[in-house]
Amino acid sequence: MGLDLRIGLIDGDDDIRFGRRQIIDSQPDLKVVLEDSSLQSSLERVPQALIDVLVIDHRLRGGDGITLATKLIDRYLAEDAKLPAIIMTGSYFSDELQLASMRAGATDLVTQDAHPEELLKAIRSTAAKDDQPDYAELRRFLDRMQHTKVASPEFLLRLGNLTEKEKLVLDLFAAGVGQEEVAAQLDAPKYRVRQILQSAQRKCGFATLSQLFLALYESGLLRV
Repeated sequence: MGLDLRIGLIDGDDDIRFGRRQIIDSQPDLKVVLEDSSLQSSLERVPQALIDVLVIDHRLRGGDGITLATKLIDRYLAEDAKLPAIIMTGSYFSDELQLASMRAGATDLVTQDAHPEELLKAIRSTAAKDDQPDYAELRRFLDRMQHTKVASPEFLLRLGNLTEKEKLVLDLFAAGVGQEEVAAQLDAPKYRVRQILQSAQRKCGFATLSQLFLALYESGLLRV
């Protein structure tokens, strides 16, 4: 059977990284193809490797995982390269780390005390899912945190670079209209709507729709 998912494992703790590699490599469909412990070294090595999912711990040598994820995504987008999915890990869960992980472009957060199956499940689901988060749940999370709505000037400027069709689809997204309904309104197949939304997402500098959702929320443009 061929290799299914190539995993990059970035963690400043050698023992934790060793344990996670053992867990991941014990699976027939997963293989760790890159390991690192430092922010700077990872910035140089990760973009050169073929990786499907990056597991990045918040604690790294010479920096933190949030910074690494942010810088890597900026580089991938600047080079118009395919983005690996990103899972953040940390020693404990907090709303603040969850928000920071989402802002950085991670699709999931797994804590150190989680059962190994949770990490494996996150890797497989992150790689397989069509990036369709529960937006109602995200909105409740942000409202619960009483997250300050501060618009990003850079995001607002990038909105001006979108095509008219991208602006239309993004406006419907901000209003909470599902992709199937958008497709019906535009008389276009759902995959085409997905392509347009992804294009708008990347032009705005985001790796995930959750990042886009957060930017719309902070800018006061979200109507869902």
